[in-house]
Amino acid sequence: MLGIIKLFQKEYYLAFTWLIITPILLLLPRILYNLYFKDEYYYNIVYFYELLILVLLITSAGMPLGLKNIDIDFDSFSHYLNLTLYTLLIGVTSYIIKYKDYKMPNKLNIIAFTLFFALIFCVVLWEQFQYFNDQIFGTQMFFDKFQDIRLDSLLDQAFGSMGVITGAIILYHKLEPWIKAWKK
Repeated sequence: MLGIIKLFQKEYYLAFTWLIITPILLLLPRILYNLYFKDEYYYNIVYFYELLILVLLITSAGMPLGLKNIDIDFDSFSHYLNLTLYTLLIGVTSYIIKYKDYKMPNKLNIIAFTLFFALIFCVVLWEQFQYFNDQIFGTQMFFDKFQDIRLDSLLDQAFGSMGVITGAIILYHKLEPWIKAWKK
């Protein structure tokens, strides 16, 4: 529905994102599981991915649906929660890919890679992505109604970094038990 709303508002970039990219993201875990992982993992791994993606989509949809217009700093909460979830997704996916090459990949190496990758690509470069999207497509991703954009960007990166660290701590404690529960 959000994609259709954005289409009528002539925000074609966001309409494309919500009408094309979002359904692909929602279907991707099932497709990949059936193509590559059904012989190695139980189906409950798909539920893990779908749940995290659904929460990411709900928090992401909240911004264009008006939560950015409420003075509750939903944006900082969204960056924290989303980066925690992205870190979990990146870490679990990295472990599963490495598991195909090595029967027991080094958990600390996976977490270090995930921490570095998420901080660079999902925290630092995300802010640049938002800024250039606004310049190229006329979106308002790099915008905050209630605070200076420099402060908003700093808070986004701070809360995103805390989310990455939280995700890394969760991975440290839960990665191997999760894999063990999902592995056939």
